[in-house]
Amino acid sequence: MPSGGPSPGNASSPDNEVDRACIFWGKLKLDANEPQKVRCLPLAAHSLDVAYVLRALAELPGFRRALERAAGRALRPTDLDRLAVLATLHDMGKANLDFQRQIDPGYRQKVGHIRAMAAILDPEVGEASLFNRWLEALPPEFQDWFSDDETAFSYFYAILSHHGRPVKFGGKDEDRRRSLHGWTPGPEGDPFAAIRELVAWARRVFPLAFQEDPERLTLPDSPAFVHRFAGLLMLADWLGSHEHWFPIRPVTFEERLAHARDVVPRLLRAVGLDVRSLRPHLGRIRSFEERFGFPPNSVQERIEHLDPEDDRTRLLILESETGSGKTEAALNWFFKLFAAGKVDGLYFALPTRVAARELYTRVHRAMERWFPDPLERPVTVLAVPGYAQVDGLPVSQVLPAEGEGNRWQEDEGLRLHERRWAAERPKRFLAATVAVGTVDQALLSVVKAAHAHLRSVSLDRSLLVVDEVHASDAYMTHLLEALVRHHHRIGGYAMLISATLGASARQRYLRAAGGAGENVGWASAVEAPYPRITLADGSGLAVPSGREKRVRFTLLPLAQKLEEVAAEIIRHLRSGARVLVVLNTVSRAVSLQKMIEAHPDLNQEWLFRCRGHQGREVVTLHHGRFAPEDRVILDACVSRRLGRGSEGGPILLIGTQTLEQSLDLDADVLITDLVPADVLLQRVGRLHRHDRQDRPEPYRHPASCFVLVPEGDLSAALDEKGNVRTAYKALGYGSVYEDLRMLELTRRVLAGRPDVVIPRDNRLLVESVTHPERLEHLAEESPPWRRHMEGREGADLFKGIAANYIVASFDEHFGEAEFNVDGAKVTTRLGADTLQVPLSRPVISPFGQTLREITIPAHWAPENPPDEVIVEAAEEGVEAILRFGTHLYRYSRYGLEVISDGKGNRPEPEVV
Repeated sequence: MPSGGPSPGNASSPDNEVDRACIFWGKLKLDANEPQKVRCLPLAAHSLDVAYVLRALAELPGFRRALERAAGRALRPTDLDRLAVLATLHDMGKANLDFQRQIDPGYRQKVGHIRAMAAILDPEVGEASLFNRWLEALPPEFQDWFSDDETAFSYFYAILSHHGRPVKFGGKDEDRRRSLHGWTPGPEGDPFAAIRELVAWARRVFPLAFQEDPERLTLPDSPAFVHRFAGLLMLADWLGSHEHWFPIRPVTFEERLAHARDVVPRLLRAVGLDVRSLRPHLGRIRSFEERFGFPPNSVQERIEHLDPEDDRTRLLILESETGSGKTEAALNWFFKLFAAGKVDGLYFALPTRVAARELYTRVHRAMERWFPDPLERPVTVLAVPGYAQVDGLPVSQVLPAEGEGNRWQEDEGLRLHERRWAAERPKRFLAATVAVGTVDQALLSVVKAAHAHLRSVSLDRSLLVVDEVHASDAYMTHLLEALVRHHHRIGGYAMLISATLGASARQRYLRAAGGAGENVGWASAVEAPYPRITLADGSGLAVPSGREKRVRFTLLPLAQKLEEVAAEIIRHLRSGARVLVVLNTVSRAVSLQKMIEAHPDLNQEWLFRCRGHQGREVVTLHHGRFAPEDRVILDACVSRRLGRGSEGGPILLIGTQTLEQSLDLDADVLITDLVPADVLLQRVGRLHRHDRQDRPEPYRHPASCFVLVPEGDLSAALDEKGNVRTAYKALGYGSVYEDLRMLELTRRVLAGRPDVVIPRDNRLLVESVTHPERLEHLAEESPPWRRHMEGREGADLFKGIAANYIVASFDEHFGEAEFNVDGAKVTTRLGADTLQVPLSRPVISPFGQTLREITIPAHWAPENPPDEVIVEAAEEGVEAILRFGTHLYRYSRYGLEVISDGKGNRPEPEVV
């Protein structure tokens, strides 16, 4: 190692005891027992750690498949050694002496190790003399590694982008000035000698990279390949910064190489990336019944007989009614692909956090059944912030958090953003063999947001299952198309699951995968088989229907008369019914709950309740504005009181869209706000879900669904310009569900066909409401409907443009690619729009949970949110009054409510 002269901290900071090995350090650590003592890992040692991890990752089948697909050719050991050498240089900016001197907290001339390279590599302000010295420090063999200068620079910019965003220097003199001084040799040593040392270590570990290549092949020049390499390097840097596996201490070359050879194979197995030893355990399980403990139904039987070797199965679209066993069908397909070596992992993407948390339990049970030995079981995590399963794994089995891994993140604003925004947290769990999370985590792999490459390469190796796919949001549909297109291009496998997918949306996803995606007319769409499995080329497999459910829909013109809805609910409760009420907004649900509780004819025993603080029974409802700790309690109460095997008798549960999916509950009667038919079918999936013998006589056949609608048709909700009137937005019309055409068509189809058989009539309901021909037909009725259609089409076009703008292009060279999109805005548009903010002091919730942070919707937060929420007042186990900047909130058995936003306004209610 370069030496000579005092260590960077000694001269100006005598209070710090700095190890002499800290000359050209790569990692720092304060000693827990002696806070003044600094432990260091040499830069060359850390660089070797990361390079060795990357070399091992590139050998794993899933990553190798994606790399070769992007390269357009097979990769040789020489190619992989060259990539590892480049990885050795990822932190070369740390050789800058002004960076090194930051070991002294009083040193003022600070420079980041990425921006430090501006003085060398920025073509606008870089120093030619420094660039030449840098070239001299690199191995001369580099001239044979790249097809041209543009490709060479793309690789170097890729390795400098290992902290999450593609680097693109801004041509700022300030960047050059700040980093220029540190490249001058000082008493600590010569920065370029430190870079030469990185090369020397790499030459000894990866010799094939430096040997003459008889084939004279350069590294792949495809930008898509360089992007895959960049993502793999981000993952390798995260793993190589895992202090549990790579201790921070002075080491020699021989010691660190021996350590890497011993540790890296065990590390990749422990975090779930190397799964080769797991496959032999599946050979003993030969049938679906052995895998799940029950015989397959018709949907599951069709999936069981698909051939993993058939390239058409790289995209499956499974359409089947709610409760038909689609989850087990997807897990079985993963079993077959995993056993065949086609995938190395599974990412199961759900629309909501509660849906992900509920499904995680089922997935984890399947893994326990397939792999009874816990020491030979895939790493299975719930990639959802705020729930215990995320943090329940040993530290050795997950990627470290930013601070825990000692990854040198210089952007304080980005650090604060990631600590606060819930959507950013689960990115490090996608390396698990099996992960269950929200769809936004998958979509963030193809947008211009930080860590997109890390997420993307983690998904490369996995079967991507997206549950509850529908076409109600043009923005999300565009992004999901981009995800399907990208995943298919790199050789991945995907499965889209839906109970309510329209033909138009199905054809779009087929086109994204390169299949036959011709438009289908309304009449043909209605006649298409259901249930159905569609393969990537557009060919379909009809599936015999199983159990049928008859539902009678009754339209109640009470949407704007909640007090009369309360009387209707009381009527059903008196008849002994289990009543489920699903409303479009939290404010409506809370308002109805309070009305019911005050109703003179209510028997208090009918109200849904959970055990709360000090064993008290707490009357409550269900929506997404509860703390995650309380949601666990609420969800368990719902399943216990209304799930399979629960006792009968009258009970009322009021909630929002959180009750639509995943929760196992069975109601005798459903009362719901008007929603598009595809969403309505999701809600009806909670009606007569189980075969129960104790159902009250009036509610046995058919199942009863009451739909709350306004008086008259919805044309009254539109002004002359086709905009939705404010009074109707409070119902979720034009706000939660933006296209009133779908709501009006749903109202009409139910008025004309109140008796429905599921799944026989699913196609008719969905296509009558979502098909472009039906939407166009309604628009012809009057100028307001025409203008509303034009407004919606314009808005959808804008959403498509906005979505395309934030979709990452993996076909641009590094140095050209820019991820300059505001990540917070991206995650907000994806629905991942919540902040998790610490409380100034712990609060005991109504459900007996100790809350140390609170989840606040982005649109309920102040414009410049502070770092914590102040607890103004709290009654233990009852309620807390919270202040977050200018905003005041109440947290109680009704969840989080806004008292004031500091301006006397309350934010508009939104769906949760």
